[in-house]
Amino acid sequence: MDWGGWIYVCPVISTYFLNGGFMAHNGRYILKFISGKYQGGEFALEMNQELIIGRSSELEMVLIEDMVSRHHAKITTTDDEIFIEDLGSTNGTFVNGEKITKCKLKEGDRILIGTSIIKLVFEEYDSTQPPPPPMGAVLGDSGAGPSLNSSNAHRVAQGGYTNHGTQSGVLSGVIDQVPLPDLLQLFGPSKKTGGLFITTPGGTEGCIYLREGRVYGAVINGNFDVPVEKAFYRIICWTSGTFLLDTTASHEFEHPIDEAVESMLMEAMRIIDETHALGDNVPPFDAVFRIEVPIVPKLRDLSPEELDIFQMLINEPSMESVLNHSEFDDIETTKLVMGLLDKKYIGYA
Repeated sequence: MDWGGWIYVCPVISTYFLNGGFMAHNGRYILKFISGKYQGGEFALEMNQELIIGRSSELEMVLIEDMVSRHHAKITTTDDEIFIEDLGSTNGTFVNGEKITKCKLKEGDRILIGTSIIKLVFEEYDSTQPPPPPMGAVLGDSGAGPSLNSSNAHRVAQGGYTNHGTQSGVLSGVIDQVPLPDLLQLFGPSKKTGGLFITTPGGTEGCIYLREGRVYGAVINGNFDVPVEKAFYRIICWTSGTFLLDTTASHEFEHPIDEAVESMLMEAMRIIDETHALGDNVPPFDAVFRIEVPIVPKLRDLSPEELDIFQMLINEPSMESVLNHSEFDDIETTKLVMGLLDKKYIGYA
């Protein structure tokens, strides 16, 4: 597990209540770092406690980075509720993309503090096993993470540098845990600026460029010839891979995107739904077509739109190329290609 450094944890002695409150149903709530330089770290909560988060070294949870205030936020637990309160921080505290002053948390909520995305999760455990570690203990594989140190009563994490920036400017994670639409909803209110770099398991690389929380450009595999809207909607549909926000990255586009993130995400959802509706016979992005010779069906039977796509495929017979150069969006272009396949004008292996 990559801890991005090491963490000191206060050796707190506590009693776990197995009936009612946080320990009901043989489990407890955990703050799980799913993004940022502390990714992989987990912090167990206990009932009737206050947890102060910030940059100051005397706090219970210390996040060492410039975007975190000395006293940034407070998490308060009761017998059956969890609350988070912003303590007048410079850069704000966000829950599910909304800037908050104080709000109640529920399981699955995502908290953005600095460059860390923290998810509230409920973890069940086997009551026949020994009791879990006390509040503040780091949970994970044995020997994989930080250790207890009685000479230091604070939880402190230290991170380093990455290829895309410094510890104060990098937010990273996996989109399997934090989907890209959720990320952009988090970045909007917090006015993030930089390049959101995404790499799929197959090695495809994309980048969504943001300025003050608004998307203004996108590129896949460094091909800036593809219209930015097409690149953005392809990337936003990716569901697996890693992401990294480099706050130092920027690029000037000849035709930047000028649309609210919310409307773009709604359009992305429409594209995803229509893609699913096309069925299982959609040609893959890397498909290479062949013209069926002799051409049995008549060319005059093609619509003007189909004829345009057919001509493109004669010149550059790949799905990627026709999607990049078509004047239509990817859904409409895919429908036209599938029509040519059904009518036996083209084929592919």
